[in-house]
Amino acid sequence: MAWDSALGSIIEVAITLAGFSGIVAAMGRRGAGQWSSADQLLLRILLMSSGVAILFAFLPFILIDMLESSLMWRLLSGVLVLWLIALAIIRMRQAAALGIRRVYGLHYLYFVCLTLVLISLLAFNAIWLGSPSLYLLGVLWQVTIAFVTFVTMLLNSWRKGPRAVTTPAPPTD
Repeated sequence: MAWDSALGSIIEVAITLAGFSGIVAAMGRRGAGQWSSADQLLLRILLMSSGVAILFAFLPFILIDMLESSLMWRLLSGVLVLWLIALAIIRMRQAAALGIRRVYGLHYLYFVCLTLVLISLLAFNAIWLGSPSLYLLGVLWQVTIAFVTFVTMLLNSWRKGPRAVTTPAPPTD
């Protein structure tokens, strides 16, 4: 598969995930206006990951005529590395402040380790290889983050809100 068709597919999936966020937002306690701080953070992660995937998937189409191919993949991989590092620091602080430790069954540490492996691969690509495949992997990671966040929000939308759990049931006679 050529990089252009792969990036086109990523764009379509990212747009779809961003669109489905509205459905998730309307479901469950969120539809009733009971948004927790964690719910709000998850929605921001979903929308940001989808938007970034779209942006980074479009950039090669814009830059391909301006730069030599290998240089373009190196440059874009380097920019993606910087983005992932900055965003990882911000999101880890936000998640720690809100007490989010698990993401859809994966332990938080595993998720961070996968991100570090990806950052290493992208850095290697930026310095030595200049391969479109590793860059595609980085953009696909953004879609993966959006998908995992979408599924997490969807599964959480059916759980009872904190008020429903702590309110005692009325006595029955």
